[in-house]
Amino acid sequence: MLKLIAGTIFMHEQDYNEALKYTNAGGTMELYALNVHIFLKIHRSDYAEKQLRVMQQIDEDHTLTQLATAWLDLAVGGSKIQEAYLIFQDFSEKYQMTSLILNAKAVSCMQMGNFDEAESFLLEALNKDAKDRETLANLVVCNLHLGKPSSRFLSQLKLSDPEHMLIKRELTTQENFDRAIQTVG
Repeated sequence: MLKLIAGTIFMHEQDYNEALKYTNAGGTMELYALNVHIFLKIHRSDYAEKQLRVMQQIDEDHTLTQLATAWLDLAVGGSKIQEAYLIFQDFSEKYQMTSLILNAKAVSCMQMGNFDEAESFLLEALNKDAKDRETLANLVVCNLHLGKPSSRFLSQLKLSDPEHMLIKRELTTQENFDRAIQTVG
């Protein structure tokens, strides 16, 4: 249990090497799933796939195995995205619909180019939790692809989580733009 907690903390601090020191030995489905997540964060889908194979050998139908499969499918892309969507659809039928499941379905839809369907999932997630950071970030991206205004969701995200990656990137882009304008002017 302590390995899982330490690995989770280091992962959230984006210290992936340190996280893997605690989790890489595996031993439980939770540790294997966390390893898959960490390897995907560092763009090592090959290692994530190895961890997933271990999980599948232990229990192919385990919820964490299915979740890790969907994560890997989204990372790999292509025809695997539809498979990820079907896993999340299965979760939505088995379990209570949460904003996490709705966001996962929406991300799958966006990767398949179905932005209208993604928007409906995200608006449903927003109704469940109006301050959910991932829902707000995904709504910004989805609305940009749909050609709809996204400033409302971006403002809400800034209030909810000023340190969110999307907010940091927007700030960096704005600073770069301002510098470019100053050099031209």
